[in-house]
Amino acid sequence: MGIVTDKTVTTLEPLIRRHAAKAEAARKMAPEVMSALSDAGVFKIWVPRELGGSEMEPTQSLTLMEEFARIDPATGWVVSNCVFITTLSQFLPVSVVEELLGDPSAIMCGSFVPPGLARETADGYEVTGNWSFGSASHYATSLVTLNLLADENGPILQDGAPTSLLTFLDPAEVTFLDTWYTLGLRATGSTNFTATGLAVPRDHSFLLGPWENNEGPFAGPLYRMGLIMDAVRIGSVGVGIAQGALDEFIDLASAKTPAYTAALTADRATVQERVARAQGLIQAGRHTLQVTVGESWEAVQDGPRITGPTCVPMGLAASFALDASVQAMNLLFESAGSTAFRDESPLQQRFRDLSTLRQNAIASWSRYESLGKLMLGRESDWPFHQL
Repeated sequence: MGIVTDKTVTTLEPLIRRHAAKAEAARKMAPEVMSALSDAGVFKIWVPRELGGSEMEPTQSLTLMEEFARIDPATGWVVSNCVFITTLSQFLPVSVVEELLGDPSAIMCGSFVPPGLARETADGYEVTGNWSFGSASHYATSLVTLNLLADENGPILQDGAPTSLLTFLDPAEVTFLDTWYTLGLRATGSTNFTATGLAVPRDHSFLLGPWENNEGPFAGPLYRMGLIMDAVRIGSVGVGIAQGALDEFIDLASAKTPAYTAALTADRATVQERVARAQGLIQAGRHTLQVTVGESWEAVQDGPRITGPTCVPMGLAASFALDASVQAMNLLFESAGSTAFRDESPLQQRFRDLSTLRQNAIASWSRYESLGKLMLGRESDWPFHQL
């Protein structure tokens, strides 16, 4: 496995661009790209050093994710998603984590929605489910799923709420469905996968709840950043997609003369104003993420895990960054005229990809309400703010 540096993205960029169209058509990542990312150690940037990963600090990691999304939105999404999912293994026994992530080519994928159903057995659990959005799961060496614990009387409640269980499944024991037909992010291969009565050892699962790791390989400050890191990595992907769109629009504007006019697109005052506004929005999204995550990183050096009300700054930064990226994309798409809606236009694909990404609940506009509740002393309706 390679050591991830600032040059990793530059090194992989030609390969990613070469296979992007094929992956889009196939509706899943190109195996050549997944192998190269794995060989470079990209999927392990949030795995502890003790377990063979980089344990890369957050702002550097988010820059890496943004850069991959700038090159190719699907690659940016898959990298950020798989990287985040590896952190969910931290509450398994170390011996199991070593088994799941010890292989240099390990790729951890999975899905939380919709939850499956788990029934306790003498040795662990039996799991049944049909999970959506299993990004890059065709290449997974292990799959994480969320399940509701139940018995013969139905769901088992804890403090009035369903008891949730995370399980780590062997991809060879699930069935993949051909369901990923979408507006955008087609190359992510975020298809459904199913299991029926699948036996899962107890040590390959844990109950979802407030977490704190004070010892072992996951005791470092990176793992005190909390589940809200799932939101900020999505915001960073949005920024990367928008920045890539701006780069492509500038190339287009410098070469295109709109119909019935004599001036290049780049020489039109309205376009110049929109390009500047788009760049301002992208910069604002990026800056908000980097500064807020940087401040949180400082806070966890000697402080507790980020959860509950302390999620608010990063949660707001994530939703704002994604919102700003969408606004920037709309300015660019409208300014490109009829060129933008053609299949061969990279702007068209980026517009579709970002329109799809903005629907992700984790960093969507709906989270403003959830975070506002925390700010006003109410309980958030988003359960992951409490974990």
